Amino acid sequence: MSAAGGSAARWGQEQRAATRKGLWRRLTAALGVNPAARRADARAADCDAGAVGEQRTAALLRPLEEAGWLVLHDRSIPGARSANADHVGVSPGAQVFLVESKLWSAKWPVYERGGTLWHGNADRSQSVRSVLYETDLVARAVGAPVQPVIVMHNAPVPGKGFFVRGVPVVPAGRLVEVLVGNDGPQDPVSASALARRAAAVLLPH
Repeated sequence: MSAAGGSAARWGQEQRAATRKGLWRRLTAALGVNPAARRADARAADCDAGAVGEQRTAALLRPLEEAGWLVLHDRSIPGARSANADHVGVSPGAQVFLVESKLWSAKWPVYERGGTLWHGNADRSQSVRSVLYETDLVARAVGAPVQPVIVMHNAPVPGKGFFVRGVPVVPAGRLVEVLVGNDGPQDPVSASALARRAAAVLLPH
């Protein structure tokens, strides 16, 4: 089973390494006069934060695994060129959830305005578009409806969370409560078949 945050961490390392090939690039990067390295370092820092967020979410989801959920981390999505599923959970009630981890700065809150996700003054609508795209592809792959959830680490979330374009955005402390609360009656046969299907088609990224 792939580890949570593994592909994000690898991508960050590759970004840094690509701009430091050769002695001259390494030297200019060390001196801070390599613009490509600075840009790569900024992208890599985002990847590192993403990896940490995914690892934190994986820790939150561990009790669900112990309670009979199938939880898959960092999975490739059939039909997606590069996107991956941070976490996919199949519940005992045969419900499928796609959990997208976000670790954003605690300096600014996240909120919905005009159907758009905001982090302070930053428009984060691309994050919602991405999770909806991934949800559609995962649903096709597993042959069942999929409910997306964005779990927010660090950045304050008002109240108990909110919806953006039908996607719940919840603080990390409420993730398990939200998932369990949206499960259905236990259906061991359907859940087992769905879990096998998900594990077979959503391969490690």
